[in-house]
Amino acid sequence: MAEAVHPNLFTIPPHRAFSDALAAGLLRLHGKDPLGLTRGIILVPTNRTARAIQDAFVRRAETGLLLPRLVPIGDSEIVETLGSALDPIGAGANIPPAIAPLERTMRLATIVQRTRDRLGESVDAGEAVRLARELATTLDQLLIEKVDPQALAEGVEGDLAEHWKVSLDQLDMILTEWPAELAKLGKVDMAERRNQLLDHVAGTWRSNSPDGFVVAAGIASTSPSVAGVLRTIARMETGSVVLPGLDTSMPDSEWEALGPHDPDPQSGFRKRS
Repeated sequence: MAEAVHPNLFTIPPHRAFSDALAAGLLRLHGKDPLGLTRGIILVPTNRTARAIQDAFVRRAETGLLLPRLVPIGDSEIVETLGSALDPIGAGANIPPAIAPLERTMRLATIVQRTRDRLGESVDAGEAVRLARELATTLDQLLIEKVDPQALAEGVEGDLAEHWKVSLDQLDMILTEWPAELAKLGKVDMAERRNQLLDHVAGTWRSNSPDGFVVAAGIASTSPSVAGVLRTIARMETGSVVLPGLDTSMPDSEWEALGPHDPDPQSGFRKRS
């Protein structure tokens, strides 16, 4: 892959409409060729952002316009369509299919009931489903950040209330049983499939970048897999990362002082850099 000398990083200031500014810029760069935009890929955080950018292109189209491919890769919600949206980009990757959300909830609920029964604490089906949904949300958050779920129990030290010890014991039993259940089915969690697809895309583009342009637009996620894709795109000769409201005048000393949990949105940008 031909690498840019410096990362191709751009920003759109907060006082400008992000989607309109992005569409205007891409039309200036690629709109003269009727097929110029069709050769490009725009990675965006959500389906809503994709629709907003599509509408922005349409507003600027004097005639019919063939648009670039818009692919949402955001992680605020793990939905069924996310994996299928990335599949064409990740073609050739040996990645297991994701377990369907409803099947996942029901199987987790069964494991919750089985675990509670073993501990002599029976739970009805409704409560088991509620607990399974909460557990699924926690698992997604951990998987997105590539945190080993087992670290939840290992990270707790000192004098812990007895009811928390019991809860951790239950959680440990469930987290041990769930991977075995997925392995038996030949499937993975949706968040894990998404991570693998993104990692595959980043690795593929590092060695063989797409023929057309690639833009990562408005993606504020700090998850490791997303950050890996953004770093790859920023260093591609035909790639660019466009961030909203990046402070380009911040002194180096302040930039370096930003911590991973700093409330300033610039801290998220620094984490991905």
